[in-house]
Amino acid sequence: MSGLRADQITRQFSHHHDVCAICGGADPQHLDHDHRNGWVRGILCFNCNGGLGQFRDSPMRLARAITYLRGTTWQRALIHPGVYQMCSPTRGRPPSRRF
Repeated sequence: MSGLRADQITRQFSHHHDVCAICGGADPQHLDHDHRNGWVRGILCFNCNGGLGQFRDSPMRLARAITYLRGTTWQRALIHPGVYQMCSPTRGRPPSRRF
């Protein structure tokens, strides 16, 4: 699928210091490639490789996921001096207080 020789794959692993290019986890096993052109992007762990696939390699989807996780889609609205209410232009649950 990648069209790389064994020595090229070894160089990819060395380039990433034998850790996942996204999370830094040890022992990455997946040679990640761009599905549009087949070019190898790097070496990833199972979870990061699967995550990119779930987001269909879309930077826009990943950016929206980051916004969601940060809770920046929700804003505080002053309803009385010193009293705020969380509101959002979209429906859903309030942001998690755990980060």
